[in-house]
Amino acid sequence: MTPARATLASGVHLHYRVQGRPGAPWLVLINGLLADTTMWAGALKGLTGRHRVLTFDSRGQGRSDAPAEGPYPVSLLAEEAWELVQMLNIHHPWLAGLSNGSSIGLELLTAHPGAFRGAVLTSAVPWNDFAMALRLRHWLQCLELGGPGLLFDAAAPYLWGDAFLARRHPVLRDYFLRQKYMNEPFHGSRHQIHGVLGWDIRTKLSAIQDPVLVLAGAEDLLTPVWKCLETARRIPHARFEVIPAVGHAYPVEDPEGYAARVREFTII
Repeated sequence: MTPARATLASGVHLHYRVQGRPGAPWLVLINGLLADTTMWAGALKGLTGRHRVLTFDSRGQGRSDAPAEGPYPVSLLAEEAWELVQMLNIHHPWLAGLSNGSSIGLELLTAHPGAFRGAVLTSAVPWNDFAMALRLRHWLQCLELGGPGLLFDAAAPYLWGDAFLARRHPVLRDYFLRQKYMNEPFHGSRHQIHGVLGWDIRTKLSAIQDPVLVLAGAEDLLTPVWKCLETARRIPHARFEVIPAVGHAYPVEDPEGYAARVREFTII
């Protein structure tokens, strides 16, 4: 299916795309903070053979609208994701998210018990603590004072493992500067960052009864292993795995390995 745009009740337009085998179990992929659907490009080949896959840009991302009024709270992004799923008549899907996409996934699981088959959540923390807030405010200052180039330089060491970043740095930086921010307004990124500050879902996680796999990169400096482990411990019967030699963005760094892990878990 070619990319399309859905109009929500609020009037906001979300860019989305459906791919994969018709009739297969649904899988909804949820982007990380400041990302867009291109982050899933490498993993899609390994996912669309078994699943009917929905990718979409939340407000402020990619080709979706970025309303001037902000911030964009995580709960709002989750509500709009749910509205999109309902509009597309997607029933009982699996969820898979990265970082803030995992936060959105946790919001969905707690707000709509029984509506999902389960979830694979990568780099998932149960709250954005003081240290995270400091880091995100620094990134915001970099964007506002030095533009996307300075933002990339500040964020990159936290987003990818050492070997991957050293090997792919020119490509990653060029994409960030020439493609991503050529089309995205700065205020969309600003509202995304402000929207995650203070987010905390710790008290709700014990209500989740769906199967959940929490994945953490061994080299993740942004959402380190011990913070992701706290998420898994708060969700009844959740499974937790540490992925060696990977940083924060497992689906980007090792898309084939990521897709294989999602396929294995979603067989249950």
